[in-house]
Amino acid sequence: MIPGASLFLYLLPLAAAPVLFHLLMRRQRKTILFSTRMFFDSMKPRLSFHRKFREPLLLAARTLLLLFLLLALARLSVPEMGNVLGLSGEQAVVIIVDNSSSMDGVVEGSDRTKLNVALEGARALLKNMDPRGKAAIVLLVPESSADRFGGMTTDKDTLLSFLQSIQATAATGDSAKALLRGTALLKEVSSAGGGSLHVFTDLQEAEWKDPVLAADDMNGNAQIFVHRVPTPESTLPNICLLRVTVSSRRILPNQPYSLEVLLRNDSDKDFQVRVNRKDSEHSVTENINVEIGAGAQKLVKLPLHPKTPGRHWARIWIEGDGFDGDNRVLVPYICEKKGGVYFLGDQLLGDRAAGTFGLLPLALSPSGDGRFTSLVPSFLSRDTIKSRMQQKTPMLVVLTWADASTLDEETNALLDQYTLGGGNILILPAVDASKSTSQTPAWLGAKLEPLKSMPISVPLHVANPTSPFWSDIRGLDGRVRIGNAFVKQYYPISLTQDAGYVPLLSANDDRALLAIRKHGKGQIVVSGMAYGRTGNWSTLPRQKIFLVMAQPIALGAVSSLANESQSIVAGQSPRLLPGEGTEMSITTLLGDQVDWSGLKDRSPTLVRGGAYIVTLGKRDTCLTVLPSELEGHSSFIEGSEVGALEGVPYGLSTLSDEDDFRDELEQSLAGTGLYVPFLLLALAFLVTEGLLGSPAKKWKDRAKGDSEEKPWVTSTDSAREIA
Repeated sequence: MIPGASLFLYLLPLAAAPVLFHLLMRRQRKTILFSTRMFFDSMKPRLSFHRKFREPLLLAARTLLLLFLLLALARLSVPEMGNVLGLSGEQAVVIIVDNSSSMDGVVEGSDRTKLNVALEGARALLKNMDPRGKAAIVLLVPESSADRFGGMTTDKDTLLSFLQSIQATAATGDSAKALLRGTALLKEVSSAGGGSLHVFTDLQEAEWKDPVLAADDMNGNAQIFVHRVPTPESTLPNICLLRVTVSSRRILPNQPYSLEVLLRNDSDKDFQVRVNRKDSEHSVTENINVEIGAGAQKLVKLPLHPKTPGRHWARIWIEGDGFDGDNRVLVPYICEKKGGVYFLGDQLLGDRAAGTFGLLPLALSPSGDGRFTSLVPSFLSRDTIKSRMQQKTPMLVVLTWADASTLDEETNALLDQYTLGGGNILILPAVDASKSTSQTPAWLGAKLEPLKSMPISVPLHVANPTSPFWSDIRGLDGRVRIGNAFVKQYYPISLTQDAGYVPLLSANDDRALLAIRKHGKGQIVVSGMAYGRTGNWSTLPRQKIFLVMAQPIALGAVSSLANESQSIVAGQSPRLLPGEGTEMSITTLLGDQVDWSGLKDRSPTLVRGGAYIVTLGKRDTCLTVLPSELEGHSSFIEGSEVGALEGVPYGLSTLSDEDDFRDELEQSLAGTGLYVPFLLLALAFLVTEGLLGSPAKKWKDRAKGDSEEKPWVTSTDSAREIA
């Protein structure tokens, strides 16, 4: 019954109006005495017989005409369908709403999303329920905000309000958990059976192809109804954003960095998209066009150049493909303040480039005050460096092999603890070094062999180009180019086998000239070359690559970085993060608002893309929530066989955007409408009334003619009686 139609049921007594009118207008007969009744006695009774039968039929036709007209206007329906759907009486109804990423797609020929269509159907379902019935809403992608709506209730207004707040996530749904949760709710209400389970979804294969329910899982006579929202076929391929990686080293103001974006083409043809970047410090959007081969992956590097310290974010998105749900990601990072570089050696006077450390101080800080690189060099004595490190931890400590071999026990222990805690150390020969040293600290794990000079310079080679050290230097093709860098003299480095060093540069004899190792949470870099200006050692300091290489040496200890970042796929919980203690907090930089604190083993599920800061103990970790790559697959169940419901009976219908599905759904839920049958009956009795009413004039005319032919009919009432 449509809203307001029930008013016509109160008007049904009006159907008796023709009978009442007839009774009120009926005149009492008068008896007229004639001298003789021989003529009346001899009359045939056909006229009186007609009146006895025609008038009751005419009254009945008029009464039924009004009755069926009012019933048609009341929009009554047969309730069997409503009973089948579990919407009548005190039945239980569980509604499962698909809020996965694929539901964010737009319905063909409409500006509404598939989720909007599904929610409209769910609202119609709730509104047509019996007020006494209990209902519950289950999300295909669970959210912590839905916990308070997890039980069966008769409060339909609260459930309708909850439906209004549902939004699409970036995650893939779990049909198994949703269906089992729905059947469990039905069993809580009635173990004997009854009720129904309604699923509103686009039936993406990634979520619905695998069997879930068995016949034993169902609640007695409860039934399942799947309301499918059709997905239009896209003519554009989908480009999926698989991963975004922030620079693995410390991020400081005024230094160039890069964001590595990994894209994948899921189609069988080449395609071009636009990749956009915008960050918290710049209002201008930067973009590049990227061509990706069919079924291929492509790594794209986007520049990152922070200006101020603090917490920042970058927004990356793709334009031009067939599915928008996996095209966006928010990346958080923390830009630190200026950091110190401590050189263990005498304070240099005059030209710093001519001193012990050559061009290295200039490469780390061209201005000397950190204006361009946020690295501030300091030249300290052995006594001074110990007190300075206790006051403020530097980002890098640089010392020569000669100094490393003569350190006192206290300084050795200080540097060892410094690297174990996350510091960086560089050991290199002095520019004026003339002999090697074999006496080095045990924690160093390396020593120099005798100086090697060659009559002709030999080229330097990159060793282990896949090392994280080269991440900001390596090209998109995976190669590291160091230009025309040659070496003329060097100290071959003898590396302790179990120290874990990774060679970075080598000469023709494949001996390591630059190597790196992890030491605790920090790193140690050893060099067999000095970096003087004259080229007596190597031409590397004259190459542009030298400026770039100097930064990861100072900033490369990633395990203790404030900007240490991790990523999870939407639908996961951030639990396996570094840090001490059990108390964890999550705050939002940009995206889905989360402000959570509690035990790390109970961390919430993050289902939408966002940039977050996770604090565990005293340690902050930048967290990126990536969209699910499964949601971009354009594989949907089109037939009637839903794999997840294999083995259980269910009904399948389609919520089409072409029709007013809400009216269709309400009509089907209410039952088979009787509007048309009642209207046809009303028309039938209208025709009957016309047929019964039209002969009246003929009979009157005939009666009139008979009275003229028979002068013995003198009474008007008698003539009316005959007629």
